[in-house]
Amino acid sequence: MTLPKILLSTLILFSSSAYAKHTFTVYTDLCETTPTQECANPQDQIKNLQIALNADKKLKLSLKTDGKWGENTKTALIKFQETYNISPAEGYFGRKTKEKLTTLTQNIKLSAIKPCIKRTSTKGSSGCYASFQKKTNLRSSFSVFKNSTLLRQANARNTKIKVDISDQRISLYVNGEVALSSPCTTGAKRKLEPNTGVIRDKRTPKGTFRIQEKIADKRSTIFGEFYRGGRKVYKGDRRKYHGSGKYVGASLKHWMRLTSSGVGLHASAYVKRSPGTNGCIRLPYAVARTIFEKVQTGTTVSIVD
Repeated sequence: MTLPKILLSTLILFSSSAYAKHTFTVYTDLCETTPTQECANPQDQIKNLQIALNADKKLKLSLKTDGKWGENTKTALIKFQETYNISPAEGYFGRKTKEKLTTLTQNIKLSAIKPCIKRTSTKGSSGCYASFQKKTNLRSSFSVFKNSTLLRQANARNTKIKVDISDQRISLYVNGEVALSSPCTTGAKRKLEPNTGVIRDKRTPKGTFRIQEKIADKRSTIFGEFYRGGRKVYKGDRRKYHGSGKYVGASLKHWMRLTSSGVGLHASAYVKRSPGTNGCIRLPYAVARTIFEKVQTGTTVSIVD
């Protein structure tokens, strides 16, 4: 290739990247709801959020575009979510909010965000979650993202968990960054009880919870099997069985309880890409073990849709 052609190709490449459409969808989920309302996301992302909110004429805002998360920015984000019927409107910058902002800001000049710092995990994964998120269909893929550098930094004070029902994925955050992202299975809207023939709503509750207990090798006190004379005579909710026999609870390895009614996180061989449980959140065995090791009782778990 001649020098003029090389220069022309370089110019075209530079021009196309300079005028590429800005997308919020590659941003890290921003400003998770926590008791202290902290936000550990980069300032350039928060600043672009502030610029985008100010540019929306429906909102009539005049936020200070300083890249600092605070009550004013959170209130403005809630107003944005309410205006566009994004639920829940809690000032949390998740997938639905990012998609809407991307749609509405195609003609607005925004600052380029800093590229991810590449770190190599023990399994060869990129340490940059934004890169993984961009090339992966989170709703259908069984791929697991793991940043070993961040996972080594995890402790009781800097970890939190997010479960996204829409994407059927669980993410472990360390110091505000995604250290682990994996498929999970949440509660089914219509769950058939095989022994009664009744279909019940078993959806996993949304909201902010805390891990109440951790048991490495737990057996369910509600769901399991009854045996009589060495033969299985019942499988399901023991409260609906009125016969006799020996009860054996279902295995719930690496159990992390979230509610007093029995909803929790646990390992399972049956993790699929659509809701299907009785309310609990099933995780792949290796993922459940890693999360179990990195979090403590009291760790915040946000369940969003």
